[in-house]
Amino acid sequence: MVKRAGIIFFLFVILITVVFQISYLMGPVDRNAERFISLRVKPGTTSRELGEILENLGLIRSKLFYNVVMALTGYDSKLKAGLYDIKPSYNMMEIISLLVEGRIATYKVTIPEGFSVEEIAERLAEVTLYNKETFLQKANLSFNKPYLQESTSNIRYVLEGFLYPDTYVIPREYKPEQIFKLMLEEFERRWWDKLQDSSLASKYSPYEIMIIASLIEEEARIKEEKPLVSAVIYNRLKKRMPLQIDASIQYSLPARKERVLYSDLQVVSRYNTYRHYGLPPGPICSPGDDSIEAALKPAEKNYLFYFALEDGSHKFSRTYHKHIKLQQELKGN
Repeated sequence: MVKRAGIIFFLFVILITVVFQISYLMGPVDRNAERFISLRVKPGTTSRELGEILENLGLIRSKLFYNVVMALTGYDSKLKAGLYDIKPSYNMMEIISLLVEGRIATYKVTIPEGFSVEEIAERLAEVTLYNKETFLQKANLSFNKPYLQESTSNIRYVLEGFLYPDTYVIPREYKPEQIFKLMLEEFERRWWDKLQDSSLASKYSPYEIMIIASLIEEEARIKEEKPLVSAVIYNRLKKRMPLQIDASIQYSLPARKERVLYSDLQVVSRYNTYRHYGLPPGPICSPGDDSIEAALKPAEKNYLFYFALEDGSHKFSRTYHKHIKLQQELKGN
């Protein structure tokens, strides 16, 4: 009986030791670690190769034990390639879950409506490893997109107007051209079919409609006024009147001003809609949904003029006489 009790006790000690050892090997290398360690898993990397890398990085205690766990669970054939951010405070199963589920390192970035390519490049440079100049260089690639083939040598950036404004969760390993491609594809998913099927398509190409949408975006901040500004643009184009849009002047200048001065109207640029008839050569910003919708569906008004009030709203009129009269009345008040 005593001998049997001794055997049971011995087995119990062994069991406790094994459980403790497994718990130790499965546990985090450093429970208090807050720093992330970047791990790049290349396509074709084997589970055994990855185990050695994880051990060398100080993310697991034993590559041998890791290999056993991967083999027993069947996860050794389910690893996903990519760039991962892993803390030494993660236990082994948390690390394995990341690698098997493909939860790669990402960052979130918001591109507001109305941002220009230069503003987008600056925003992306704040959260990525690439500088603003690198993004601007890639902004002149056409990405073999049919709607970008209309762009001419007179434009500032090929991608201007087509980098869809939204909040993106982007893989951290993405290069600038991959990020831009993601934004172009989002634009296509939301608007390309509608632009092609528009009732305006017989007179204006999708590229031209996006130019108009960008002008609306910059000119009208109030949603309800966007179709009215759109109507003014189309009416002026129809009558072959210069658009005389201040936002196009701002885009022509080396730096944005608080307000456009009379002297700025003489700036030499194809984007200067005071000096040149018709649309500018390309969009001047990335328009939001409301502006694109307004460009596709202008209000059925015969307005030709408008001017801005201090609160950001506008007064619209059909004739130049009425346009001037409204301004004088406001000044008199």
